Parts: sequence; structure tokens; C-alpha cells
Amino acid sequence: MISPPSSSARARLSELERVYNPVLGAFLVWRTAQGYFSEASHGLPIPLAYLTLPIALHNQSRDVLIRTNQGSGLSLFAAKLGAKQEDLLAIHERALALRNLSHASIAATAMANMLYLDPVAAKLLPLDIKPPTPSPDILKLGKACEKLGVWLARIPIEQVASSLRIAF
Repeated sequence: MISPPSSSARARLSELERVYNPVLGAFLVWRTAQGYFSEASHGLPIPLAYLTLPIALHNQSRDVLIRTNQGSGLSLFAAKLGAKQEDLLAIHERALALRNLSHASIAATAMANMLYLDPVAAKLLPLDIKPPTPSPDILKLGKACEKLGVWLARIPIEQVASSLRIAF
């Protein structure tokens, strides 16, 4: 049996390594898929799953995501983020930079039976599981990702791309 890392090993991890990891990413993608499914009653299209981490792991976009009410929608989120145009335009570049982490996170959700990957429809269906309870900060971020999933479900994928100034 593999023992958990010692406190000295955890201390050696950089802040970046603690945040940019597939386990956290898996939780956030799963929460996004849950929000999407609760609104649309079908799975999250895989291209939209690649937006979770670039939004949730970036300070400015995460803060706007958390502060924007669920009823406001993706358009108001984009407008608030677009107050600094470079923040909105940077989502696409971050999505490209975090593509491997997003892919590893999606794979981790499937391996952990958190999501079912429907290869025919190219969608992610959240499975009803009870994961270990993460810290309050991660729970708060998970709730924000669930809200993001609801917003993504409310508009066509082309409008998501237009609102967030991204290309799939």
C-alpha cells in the first residue's frame, strides 16, 4: 500500500503544483457537468469542458465567476470580465495552455466514475457519486463551476464561443 505524502513532501510542492493538478480539475469539471445536466438534462459537450479550468483557475475570471449571480448568465459574466478586454481575450490562450491539464482532468473523472463519457454524442454525463469532502474554498469553487455549467447549458455552443471570444 502506498502511504500518503509526508508533510515535508507536501511542503515542497509549489503553489502551482497544488492548484494545477488533474484531481482538482476533475472535481471542477464534474461540477460543471452537474450544472450543465441540471439545466439541459443531457451531457456537457466535451469542447465546453475545456473551458472550466481556464476560467476557474485564473484569479480574475474566478472572482468574476464567483461574484456573478447564477441568474445573470454567461453574457453578463463575459461583460464583467470584458471590462478589461485582455482578461476576456485571454480565456482562449489559457484554454490552449491548459489543454493537457483539462484532458487529464476529464480522463480522471471518467476513471473515477464521476462522469460517463458518451463517445457517440461526445458528451460528459455526470454520475451521482459522493466524493470526499474537499476544503471550503474548493467547495466554493465547485459551486461556481456548477453555475458555469448552468450558463453553458442555456445558450448554443456558437454563442458561448462568441461571448467568450474563443474558437473551438
